[in-house]
Amino acid sequence: QIILWGRTEKCLKETTEEIRMMGTECHYFICDVGNREEVYRQAKAVREKVGDITILVNNAAVVHGKSLMDSDDDALLKSQHINTLGQFWTTKAFLPRMLELQNGHIVCLNSVLALSAIPGAIDYCTSKASSFAFMESLTLGLLDCPGVNATTVLPFHTSTEMFQGMRIRFPSLFPPLKPETVARRTVEAV
Repeated sequence: QIILWGRTEKCLKETTEEIRMMGTECHYFICDVGNREEVYRQAKAVREKVGDITILVNNAAVVHGKSLMDSDDDALLKSQHINTLGQFWTTKAFLPRMLELQNGHIVCLNSVLALSAIPGAIDYCTSKASSFAFMESLTLGLLDCPGVNATTVLPFHTSTEMFQGMRIRFPSLFPPLKPETVARRTVEAV
């Protein structure tokens, strides 16, 4: 079964229905992963209503696509809260039970921009670099924890709404990835 979290109920409902039409049980909960208290509250609700989570996929992210001086302070904070701290809160909420069960996997859909920053996306690049360090440290910390693993995915530019209008210097050499390709390769990696 699949549990979806997000901030937009309309999108959650549509995706839940798509998954159910494929024959998989799916539930959704409205949750802003950048809000620590909300994450802990919804994690408790998930455990009570559905059961234990054994694979956590941290995929939430926002990008504002501006330089530091053109960025609004609140937008910069939002990027850090969702893209980085959200992973701290979701992992803290679900990892203890995974360790108890000796069965779990934490997956982070990150970005190649964690390793190679670009101008005009300082909030995103910084948050993804921090997220990468979080996952590296978590992975090393799990080495002695039987049955619990971590995987970090660092895709190149993926053709989603989030990156509409992004220009690549050599698009024929580096075409954007299809979301389906990233999803399939992530599942294979796990």
